[in-house]
Amino acid sequence: MPHSGDTMDGVSFTEFIAKSKKDAESQEALFDVIVSVIEKEVTRNDQKLDGKPSKVTVFHGHRPPNISVKSYLERIKTFGGCSTCCFVLGVLYLERLASSDATYLLNSYNMHRLVLTAVMVATKFVDDFYFSNSYWSKVGGIQIEELNGLELEFLFLSGFSLHVQRAEYDEAVIQLQQRSRDDDSSSVEEKFDMLRINADVTVSSAKPIAALS
Repeated sequence: MPHSGDTMDGVSFTEFIAKSKKDAESQEALFDVIVSVIEKEVTRNDQKLDGKPSKVTVFHGHRPPNISVKSYLERIKTFGGCSTCCFVLGVLYLERLASSDATYLLNSYNMHRLVLTAVMVATKFVDDFYFSNSYWSKVGGIQIEELNGLELEFLFLSGFSLHVQRAEYDEAVIQLQQRSRDDDSSSVEEKFDMLRINADVTVSSAKPIAALS
């Protein structure tokens, strides 16, 4: 077992632990920034829609779900068991996708499925521990068969390119923080009520939500 006097790459074990804790705290603070950025992105793109999206994908629902952006992201964070960096990677994956096809810009119709799938894929790629798709489907409020299809579609759309260089990650964090500060409003009003409880969708540790439509 390492002791305080031991070193790791020239850094004492005590210093390494302190730095790790500081990094973890700073990463956790990123979650609120990510929520703010996604809320604003969805609101901005909703304003451009003429009622409904003119072009839909497998990630689009028939109608906006009855849950706010913030509440849905908090649900994923609480019950998904994923680190905050997975949300950063998820945003990076989604921005790569939207840059090649504007149909995948986040709005109220596609945000829930896109973010759920992106974060789940990121979790599998970087975290040592992650839940099964069956569990994720209950967290996200969609059927397991649909989630399996969304994951496969997302991977093909991404060209199975999930690796992110550290420099790209650090730049993404800076950009997220900047975008969060740039908006004049301090928060975006939640537009939807929480989903009603659906007794048919249960997991041992997560409160169930109604299926996305």
